[in-house]
Amino acid sequence: MAAKNTSRSVEVTIDLVAETAGVSRATVSRVINGSAKVSPETEKAVRKAIKKYNFVPNTTARRLAGGRSGLVALVLEESSEEFFLNPFWGLVVQGFTTAISDAGMQPLLLIRPKTGSEDSLFESLRKAQVDGIAMFSWHRSVKSFERLLPKGVPVVFGGDLGGSDKFPYVDVDNVQGGYLATKHLISQGCKKIVAITGDLKLQSGRDRFEGFEKAMSEAGREISQASILIGDYSTSKAEEVVREFLKKKIPFDGIFAGNDLSAIGAINVLLQNKISVPKQVKVIGFDNSPVATRSVPALSSIHQPTRELGAEVANMLVAALSGSEVTRKMLPVKLVARESTAKN
Repeated sequence: MAAKNTSRSVEVTIDLVAETAGVSRATVSRVINGSAKVSPETEKAVRKAIKKYNFVPNTTARRLAGGRSGLVALVLEESSEEFFLNPFWGLVVQGFTTAISDAGMQPLLLIRPKTGSEDSLFESLRKAQVDGIAMFSWHRSVKSFERLLPKGVPVVFGGDLGGSDKFPYVDVDNVQGGYLATKHLISQGCKKIVAITGDLKLQSGRDRFEGFEKAMSEAGREISQASILIGDYSTSKAEEVVREFLKKKIPFDGIFAGNDLSAIGAINVLLQNKISVPKQVKVIGFDNSPVATRSVPALSSIHQPTRELGAEVANMLVAALSGSEVTRKMLPVKLVARESTAKN
């Protein structure tokens, strides 16, 4: 940082501002980034020092001097046409950006379009000279990621990459979530349960289905191929596969959906076909997103701590940037029962 105070011929740095205000560099960064975790008195002292020296944060100068940019990238992959309608991502972004700002850094959000190229994404990251990368919903191979990753830049994934031990990650217990959801349907009296999978290109989709299989196996329930409906975490795809399933006239009385949007799609089609929820068919989703409470009937779901997921990814990335060793963290899930699975 190299803003000059011409009246005193002093090179103004963040360290000078911090020393004058009697605070740390991180606190100055928090004030600059608008973090809520600074007391009014401290903010006043920092802003007074900034004004005294006419201090202007200069990211480019810090890069040229060999320092860090203060930028960390949050990269999301557009996984379906309804990606931007999914409240899950808004909560993840909120948790991540708040934690990064509180750490005195600046979040940079990049969204890779469904048809976008990997090379252009990583070229953008290189040009931005980010200090670290948080990556969610990576659909492609770990090898392709390693090939394109800027050298020396720490990475933390939001979600398990599927057996790779090369990168740290934070995830929720998706297997347990699928298991709890299916066990709940069974406990509510469901005999013939259909699964609408999540995106099976993602480990989360595979894990949730694994939990479904585990609960069905424990209960001695058969899983027919016809009762496995391949979804992609979108409402429209769930509506499509449920419509096709109804044409087969196969009896069923329960649906486990890979996420809340898929569950809402299933309920839409059931009600359009005069099938009562929960009287005739009980439905449970996954996420416990805001749409679950606004659904009619209110949707039973598996709660995952979505904001915490975003925040924990950010905290792990901050730890990696400070030189700490980071590995993996699994967050717990829990059942939230509502009207859509109520007993008759």
